[in-house]
Amino acid sequence: MWFYVIVLIDQMIKYYVESKELNIPIINNFFNIIYTQNTGGIYGILQGRNYLFIILSIEILAVLIFFSYKEISKNRKKFAIWQFVIAGGVSNVIDRIFRGYVVDFIQLKFFGVFNLADLMIVFGVIAIVVMDLREMKHEK
Repeated sequence: MWFYVIVLIDQMIKYYVESKELNIPIINNFFNIIYTQNTGGIYGILQGRNYLFIILSIEILAVLIFFSYKEISKNRKKFAIWQFVIAGGVSNVIDRIFRGYVVDFIQLKFFGVFNLADLMIVFGVIAIVVMDLREMKHEK
C-alpha cells in the first residue's frame, strides 16, 4: 500500500512544482524549493543520457523487487522498507519515461537538488543497512 501512496504523492508534488516552476527560498540559501529538470544521474552526472538511466533503473528495480519479495516471509519490516526504495525508483523512472527528465525540487546548499523519491531511496537504503548490521551483531 505504501508503495502506491509514495509514488502518487511524489508525482503530485512534482506536477505542482513543475506547473508553477517554483523557486522559493526557505532558509537563507541553505534550503530552497526550486524546480529543476535532471536528465542525468545524481548531481547531474551524465546529463542528456536519460535513456541510459531508464535502462539501468528498470534493471535495478527488477532485482530489488525480486529480492524484496524474498524478504516478505522472513522480515516484514525489511520488506516494507524495500517498498519505499522501490517506490522512489519507480517514481523517478515514470519521470524519465513520460517527461524525459526527473523533476527535482528540494535544494540543500551542500547536497544539490533532489526530490521526495530520492529521499525515499536514500532513507530506505540506510534503514536496510542499519537493520542488516543489527542482525549481523545479534548473530555473533
